[in-house]
Amino acid sequence: MKKKLVGIGIIILGAMIYLAGCTSTTQNNDNTNSNTNNAAPQQNETEVRIPLSDIGTTATFYSYDSDGITVRYFAVKDVQGNAHVAFDACDVCYEAKKGYKQNDQEMQCLNCGQQFSITNIGSENIAGGCWPSYLNMKIDGNDLVIKIADLKAKSYMF
Repeated sequence: MKKKLVGIGIIILGAMIYLAGCTSTTQNNDNTNSNTNNAAPQQNETEVRIPLSDIGTTATFYSYDSDGITVRYFAVKDVQGNAHVAFDACDVCYEAKKGYKQNDQEMQCLNCGQQFSITNIGSENIAGGCWPSYLNMKIDGNDLVIKIADLKAKSYMF
């Protein structure tokens, strides 16, 4: 009888350890983007500059502190090497505060699941509905340049 109780105890202990591991994995699988760039882009009072060499075909997520509000955005190159940027927020789904993740050559809204080709990102949303919110940028030499005023303008989304 004692051996059966020890065996059952070991099984229960093993199950508890297994479930604890599953819970930790689930808690770490939240809506934050794991490919956030550790190197901050260069910025001054009026603009943010990201070297084009820092942008690849895997989306890099950045953030800007707008008076205590963390404004998130991403930059990514398409297969032709063209840079694209957008806010990490959707024109419609932004209130959910979930943002996007990359699936191959598409960015997917983490709220509604819609997917958008990277080659189309960086344009205005003219059709309405879910869309990676437009963030104006320009290329200046070897840098992608974003105005601070444009980042602040959509801080309400975050």
